[in-house]
Amino acid sequence: MFTPASPTPVINVPESLKNTARPASNSPLHATGDIVMHPSEGICVIEKIETREFNTSSMTYYVLKPKLGKSSSTVYLPVDRGNTLLRHLLVKSEIDQIIFDSTSCPSLWIDDNKKRKKSFNELLMEGDYVKLIRMIRDIHVHTEMRIAEGKKPCAADETICEEAERLLHHEFAYVLGLPVEDIAGYIQERINSVPQA
Repeated sequence: MFTPASPTPVINVPESLKNTARPASNSPLHATGDIVMHPSEGICVIEKIETREFNTSSMTYYVLKPKLGKSSSTVYLPVDRGNTLLRHLLVKSEIDQIIFDSTSCPSLWIDDNKKRKKSFNELLMEGDYVKLIRMIRDIHVHTEMRIAEGKKPCAADETICEEAERLLHHEFAYVLGLPVEDIAGYIQERINSVPQA
């Protein structure tokens, strides 16, 4: 099944942790068999790189197969766009550095529900993993406070938190060789090990 790539944001990693230059180019920067991170499909394998003819023109595509989640579709991503969107997976040392950096990230919480929803959605689009970990922590803390006060959790916060965790946990789990359900504990364990100033 031919599934054109939807317009999705780039998942950014802090500048010091980027392991791919990712310039826009018509020449493939990735090879068949590479495992890459796609901003909406998550972890994918590049099954092949193929050129398709359209009347008098042709276009080269990365043919991607998602490795996690429920999607079984094949994704055809134009090479020039794929070179910008796709990146290699993080390595363990980068994951641990991201977690460490998140401990010095100031709280991202905004009391106003509408402003918070807008800000958190922007953070999700931006895809900075350091900020996403901080955002997830903020949501969990404030959700626990609401429950302690006899209030229901905020549905918008829960939705954003689930999406942020999906992005983070799938990649972290794949790289670390751990079950997805163990990643929250892995992150918390490393946060707890950071000396308090």
